[in-house]
Amino acid sequence: MIVFAPSITGPLYSISESGGVPAQVTSIARQGSGQRHAWPFFLPDGKHFLYSVDRSTPEDVQRNGIYVGSLDQSAPKLLSSELIGNVAFAAGHLLYGQDRSLRAQAFDVDRLQSSGNAASVAEQELQVDAGLFHSEFSVSQNGVLVFQSLADSVSRLTWFGRSGNELGQIAEAGYVDPRLSPDGRFVAVSSDDARNGKLFIRIYDLARSLATRLTEGASDESPVWSRDGGKLAYGAFDGKSHFIKRVPSDTSGPPEIMLTGTAIMRHLDWSADGHLVFSDFSTGLPILKIYSAANNQVESFTQGAEARFSPDGKWIAFVIAGSTGIFVQPFPGPGGRIGISGTGAQPTWSRDGKEIYYIAPDRKLMAVTFDPQHKSAGVPRVLFQTRIIAPSFFATQYDVAADGRFLINSVPANFSSPLTLLTGWTAQLKH
Repeated sequence: MIVFAPSITGPLYSISESGGVPAQVTSIARQGSGQRHAWPFFLPDGKHFLYSVDRSTPEDVQRNGIYVGSLDQSAPKLLSSELIGNVAFAAGHLLYGQDRSLRAQAFDVDRLQSSGNAASVAEQELQVDAGLFHSEFSVSQNGVLVFQSLADSVSRLTWFGRSGNELGQIAEAGYVDPRLSPDGRFVAVSSDDARNGKLFIRIYDLARSLATRLTEGASDESPVWSRDGGKLAYGAFDGKSHFIKRVPSDTSGPPEIMLTGTAIMRHLDWSADGHLVFSDFSTGLPILKIYSAANNQVESFTQGAEARFSPDGKWIAFVIAGSTGIFVQPFPGPGGRIGISGTGAQPTWSRDGKEIYYIAPDRKLMAVTFDPQHKSAGVPRVLFQTRIIAPSFFATQYDVAADGRFLINSVPANFSSPLTLLTGWTAQLKH
């Protein structure tokens, strides 16, 4: 039997390896819930399986955590409400990622119960896909374990011309979520330059090759400049609550909270008149919401993610989760959506608002002309093949300068990301 998640939200299903009709094996009680059941892993009896629940809201009966499910659809058993993401079982232990470390904890498969304290297998170096809550490791049943290490991530912010010619790069490693300042002198980034998965916001002076740290958090992401360049907004998490904060770009004051939420709030963009658009994941599937600095109110805009205001603030380009298509919609309205592409992610406007760029699933950088007067878009065309670190599910990993150059978070040419292999890993659990 195979247990699988057919969608980025919803329950798990099973199907025989020989085919047939899938049968639902986990349940979501609340109709319309955006809850996600994911990362199933069979226990040795071939009946029970581990799985993760996330994106729950207070209205959902089943809360976030790691559960044991069963093919007979009996009631799930909660193992941990402190963990979400993928969990594996081998050599009498549960293995999981926590705080960017790979941990192992003794587990009784007959009683379906863990015991003792967790031991560290790899400390502060586990690569984690934050969008899908997936720690990058895999374990066999004969003592072999493999994982992707943060120390092996060698991407750099690299400049490219419009035809794809490489023009240079920022030497420092560990920078993600690049956003160029309105005057083009600086780039704001989420920085993991310590290579331990802990992110904070930096500003990098492109002319002087000088970096300035703005925040002290361990989960500060998605920086965006105010249109006058005086402030940066960003998403943050303190281990319990999610926030959108803002901080002066000249380090003249500490960060202050703009919004507090129960779920991730990311993919930020600021309009010239003080509206902040962001993706809110509190209902499971992301919803675009608008925060107004004029009255400190938040209103829903539409379903979607990765939103960007046009330079004049009259349009918003975004991705609809599930379809991965790019759309444009007038702001604040009225008016319907205009399709830009059927696939792709990470939409970004040219500085003059006449083009929309996006990343295709095969990592090509695409361009589409946009005519706001006639409310029409051109045919998508390829600019060049990128080496961007991820085409989707990883926020926007490039930006475009006023002169048409692209700053892209890129891996080296002909690069194959190395994996760390451990054999006999259970021996270190005894020490």
